[in-house]
Amino acid sequence: MPHSYVPPSGPQTASIVIVGEQPGRQEVQRRKPFVGPAGRELSDCLASAGILRLECYFTNVFKDLDAPLYKYINIKGRKVSTTATGDQYISELKKELEQLSPNVVVAVGNVALYALTSRTGVTKWRGSVLESTLVPGLKVIPTIHPATIIPPKMQYTNRYLLIHDLKLALRESDYPDIRTSERRYITGASYDESIAYLDQCIMKGLEGATIAFDIEIHNMQLSCISFSFRPDEAISIPFVNSKGDYFTVEQEAAIMRIITDLLEDPCIRKVGQNVIFDSSFLQRRYGIHTHSLDDTMIAQQIIAPDFPKGLDFITSMWTDMPYYKDEGKQWFNAGGRWETLWEYNARDSIACSIALPKQLNELHSTGNLGTYERQRQLIEPLTFMMEHGIRADVKAMTDAYYNAETQLAELQEELNNVAKQPLNPQSPKQLQTYFYITLGLPAYRKGGKPTTNDDALKRLARKGIREASIIQRMRQLNKQRANYLDPSHVDSDGRIRCSYNPVGTRYSRISSSKNIFGTGMNLQNWPHSMLRYLLADEGYLYYSFDLSQFENRIVAYVGNVSRMIEAFETGQDVHSLTASLIFDMPIDEARDKKNLCPLGDGTRPYRFWGKKANHGLNYDLGYKSFALYYELLENQAKTIVEKYHAAYPGVRTNFHAHVRKQLATNRTLTNLLGRKTTFLGRRDDKLYKEAYSCIPQGTCGDLINERGLEYIYYNPDKFLQVDLLTQVHDSVGFQIPLSLGWMEHARLLNDIKRSLETPLRWGIREFVVPCDLSIGLNMGDVEELSHDDWPASEKLLAEELRSIYVQKLNKGA
Repeated sequence: MPHSYVPPSGPQTASIVIVGEQPGRQEVQRRKPFVGPAGRELSDCLASAGILRLECYFTNVFKDLDAPLYKYINIKGRKVSTTATGDQYISELKKELEQLSPNVVVAVGNVALYALTSRTGVTKWRGSVLESTLVPGLKVIPTIHPATIIPPKMQYTNRYLLIHDLKLALRESDYPDIRTSERRYITGASYDESIAYLDQCIMKGLEGATIAFDIEIHNMQLSCISFSFRPDEAISIPFVNSKGDYFTVEQEAAIMRIITDLLEDPCIRKVGQNVIFDSSFLQRRYGIHTHSLDDTMIAQQIIAPDFPKGLDFITSMWTDMPYYKDEGKQWFNAGGRWETLWEYNARDSIACSIALPKQLNELHSTGNLGTYERQRQLIEPLTFMMEHGIRADVKAMTDAYYNAETQLAELQEELNNVAKQPLNPQSPKQLQTYFYITLGLPAYRKGGKPTTNDDALKRLARKGIREASIIQRMRQLNKQRANYLDPSHVDSDGRIRCSYNPVGTRYSRISSSKNIFGTGMNLQNWPHSMLRYLLADEGYLYYSFDLSQFENRIVAYVGNVSRMIEAFETGQDVHSLTASLIFDMPIDEARDKKNLCPLGDGTRPYRFWGKKANHGLNYDLGYKSFALYYELLENQAKTIVEKYHAAYPGVRTNFHAHVRKQLATNRTLTNLLGRKTTFLGRRDDKLYKEAYSCIPQGTCGDLINERGLEYIYYNPDKFLQVDLLTQVHDSVGFQIPLSLGWMEHARLLNDIKRSLETPLRWGIREFVVPCDLSIGLNMGDVEELSHDDWPASEKLLAEELRSIYVQKLNKGA
């Protein structure tokens, strides 16, 4: 027997057996499993789950520490290899479990999962109830190892998953058999069966049932679609199989007509996972405009933003369905029986059908149901924007694309000359050798390893290393060329269409990316210099409402930062005010854009640094990070940080203190539109810094979405001819046809402005965040109409709009 052998412990009559991977040093010293740091964490989680440790039986797959784990087993993805000693230990575990009579075995970690079930990927399988392959008939529940919760991994939120899985194990410990709900997956249905089931879905939907649906795409065509109106049954209607078309043309047309009626009926509520993907595809390919949509992904993001929001995770938390998503992945990667894909498709609908009611109950109990209802309303306007797209100046983009190629060649030549050798800016290895060995500069590191990433180049450039500055410029040009100027991003009709994600960020903001058809890109992070390539349609004028200094205002009012509030309410420019306070100068001098500050490269006005201080230091950015982001010397950044907080002490003493107090009370922050965001991470400085932006950014996202996008989209009686184009953080962009006339433009703009400027309330104080308007024929060359200069009447506004349009038209000519 190995000298570090650790025997099992606990009663042999235990209904719960916990199997770990390998003992640690403290376990070896005490000859008892799970008594080290990970074991103590497990004990806390057992107590939280209502399980008495004394009543559990503990053991490990490999029971000694004579050799590291890889000497017994090596798991790389799905590939697993075991040594002879490892196989012997697994055989011993089989005999050990056969002598016990547990009702459930908890497989702690990936090694235990493999030994007990021949599966890998514990983060996928955790929370599933499985039958053991090692001891057939034995019930197994995999869970994440408690060692991931403590240092060095420190994935604190895994604690909640471990407790969830242990609570499941406690329920399952009442009986030895696997009692999963009976479910019926209808696959390979005939035409008549498909029609009958769809008719039933419509009937049940009109009676109040929520209809779950899911699509599968193969070769960019609809291969099957599933529906479910009850949690124990779903149908997958196929359109293709190994022989080609599944139905005749006439049959498929009839089925699609009923599907269209079902999905377009606003009186029937539908649910899916990431349903904007399905709705946008169906609209593009089949002209189906889906309405009244729920989304389990949106619900999950609001409930627990710290966790994944994929359907696999949702299934593990809200259903008793074992993990099944690999079935679909394997089919798409390697092919197989069509019936496998159809059942997978049906499972997705059932998972949504089971999960949504439970998610809605959770949202109701936490006071977030209203937030969810408003967030799901985003799906339709975002789908509209995805399909409508934005007209692009393709010729100018193409010219700039090839011009950037020429500039890159010139910069490469300059770089080689300065370095006195050929230098590849895309080769981290070559750059590290050059900067840290050839030039002998101190190496910047990330994760303990040398790096020449963007942050490292900033630091090198700040030291005056010219090569780093050239590489920075080359990387910027490459990024612009690949991300924004590449003509392949544009569809054949000259429009850019992105894909929007309604839960793209933690605090309510949406995100965008390349669309499912392979074109488009992230439309929300375009550099201002690139926006001139995005055009209003012929015969339209582009407008964008921006919330003026929104996040700064929220910090001021929530934190009762009196100096900031006074500036906002008296019409002072708060960025100029901040610059004047930091640099001890009159506000007029700080406001002057021609008055350049010597900080950095000396090309920025003082107001620039006031603005950057407001944006970063409200959220407690440290001086070292401030210096890195804005390429300052650290002593200069430290001075700015110290003077900022001296000028606005309420930012820390009121605003930050409020956030910390709420996190200590119930881990939940509520923004000014009622969204509650729960933070499950370890309460430390890192968590606080993450949380400081929650209320300002979350309120901003909710306001621009609800009072901007949704207000315009869901009021067609007012805004039928207003086309939504973009949503970028604190702004909403749209176009209005010139044929409506300037008075109608003025009326529409005033209406949208009133919606966006609906007063906000914090405590007993009510305040308005004003809007500024951008106007142009493209999104880059715009005229700004400030809220301070907003015309007093619609007639005056109409005259101003006409004047700006004529000016832009003449400039273009």
